[in-house]
This record gives sequence, C-alpha cells and structure tokens, in this order.
Amino acid sequence: MEAFDRTLRPLLYDPERIVRPFVAAGDRVADIGCGAGYFSPTLSRLAGPSGELVLVDAQEEMLQHAVEQVRRDPLARAQLTPILSADGEPSLPVELDFVLMSWMLHEVEEPEGLWRVLRRSMRPGGKVLVIEPRMHVRAARWEEELAPAERMGFARAQARGVFASRAAVLTR
Repeated sequence: MEAFDRTLRPLLYDPERIVRPFVAAGDRVADIGCGAGYFSPTLSRLAGPSGELVLVDAQEEMLQHAVEQVRRDPLARAQLTPILSADGEPSLPVELDFVLMSWMLHEVEEPEGLWRVLRRSMRPGGKVLVIEPRMHVRAARWEEELAPAERMGFARAQARGVFASRAAVLTR
C-alpha cells in the first residue's frame, strides 16, 4: 500500500485538489477509514494549527501509519485525535465541519449506523465527501450506501473529478 501511495496514487489522486474546496483553517475535520493516511497530512495542513484532524480506522496498524504520516509532515499542524474503531459506529467529537470517507463505505456492514453517528457529530452545514471505487461499487450499491444519509436529511450533490470513483458531497 505504501508503495502505491508514493508512486501511482499521486498521479491519479491529488489530495489537495480533492479536499481543498471543503476545508478551511480552524476546521474540525475527520478522515474516516483513513487507512495508511494518504489524505491525512493534507487535511491537517488545510485545517491548520487552530483546527483538529480526527483519524479513524478499524485497524490499529493502519491508524498508527496514518498518525506517522501526519507527524512527518512539517506543515501538518492541526491538533491530532486518532480513534481506533472496529465497528461501523465510531465515537466522534461533535461539531465536525468536514468528513472524508474515501474508498471505505463499502466495507461498513451497516452504513445507516455510521450515518447516524455523522448526523450527531456534524455541525449544521457540515459536509461529508464520500468516494468509492467505481469498479468495485456498482451503481445500485452506491445508492444503498447513500440512501440512509438522504433519509436523515443530508442533501446530496455529485462531486466530479475523482478518477475511477463515484463521489458525492452530502451536506447536513
């Protein structure tokens, strides 16, 4: 995974371009299913020293790797809060401004539970960017993953420009 993140992935996915429209200095942001932390340093840089980055993953090794990725970046200065969450309903702080869920929602057994957590944790107007691999997540599955959020009142808009992925922005 690390070799992919260093070589091929930067050619296909520019994390700055993908998340910059959603994160401002001082924001409280979460990278749910952060994996090895590909997006995490960028989120921390954008949130800045007055912001907070919450990293969430189900695998302790991946979570630690993401924490290390952020700590190695001299410009990533947001307060860092790692959360190990083996179930689909992590314990998140409230008043989140932005949440990134990249290539992970299809792994959640009960997406509705995660959306309930996000509904409680997001500030009004907060945004969730969901990115799923187009070849792995078919259109019907994609709709099933997002339907609970829409039933809970999240407004959905399509996000464009994420290579080989389905992407949507959901606003609380």
